[in-house]
Order: sequence, then C-alpha cells, then structure tokens
Amino acid sequence: MKNLAMGVVVREGKVLIQKRFRPEKGMVFEFPGGSVDAGESGEQAAIRELWEETGLKNLKLLGSHKAKNDFGGEIHYVVLGASTGIEPQMIDPERQQTFYWLEPSEVPLQDFYRADIAFIESHLSQYT
Repeated sequence: MKNLAMGVVVREGKVLIQKRFRPEKGMVFEFPGGSVDAGESGEQAAIRELWEETGLKNLKLLGSHKAKNDFGGEIHYVVLGASTGIEPQMIDPERQQTFYWLEPSEVPLQDFYRADIAFIESHLSQYT
C-alpha cells in the first residue's frame, strides 16, 4: 500500500502540469508529486516533492483533498497558489521535464490515473 502526494499548483486560472519521462511508460503528463515518507503528512510530502521536482517553494496553501489511489493507498492533492512570474525549473535532467500552465479543460487526461481525473473533475475548478 503506497501513499502518494501531489502538488497541484494554480496561478491565474491555470494549473501546473509537467510532462516527464517515466521508465515504464515513456513521456507522460502528471502533477508533480511522489511518495509520502514515514512520519510525513500528505501536505508535507506534496510540498517536499514539489520542491524536489520543480524548485518551487513558499507557495500559498489553498486546500487539500484526499482520495484512494490505484495502488490501495491514499493520495493527497495539496493545492498551492503561485504568484505571477514564479516558474518551475527542471531539477533532474533524467526526468526530461517540460512544464505547462494549462486551463483545467486543456489538461490531457489520458495520462492521468483515475483518482487524478476524479480530483480534476470534482475539485480543480474551485481553485482556478
């Protein structure tokens, strides 16, 4: 059972989506995020993973949502607000990241897991 956390960054009606390389899938679109470490809350994990993957920090906490993920664990969606001019950076060249600020209707849902799609369809619009 794997608990996950996603950093969902919003700015001016758009959401940050990364396209990155995953060894088992190739290039995929997803939220920045990863595993919740022992002793971490979902919120702490999302903020840490976001910083590790994008260099973004000191963002405004807007909300948090929890769901079951496809691996039998919990997934935490932590929504953070970014100011104009704040841009993510590629931290790990192996990930081959490209970042996009997309309107919710532009998010390419085909790469996202079921829980992510449910979050996007149910909650994202209240932040964008």
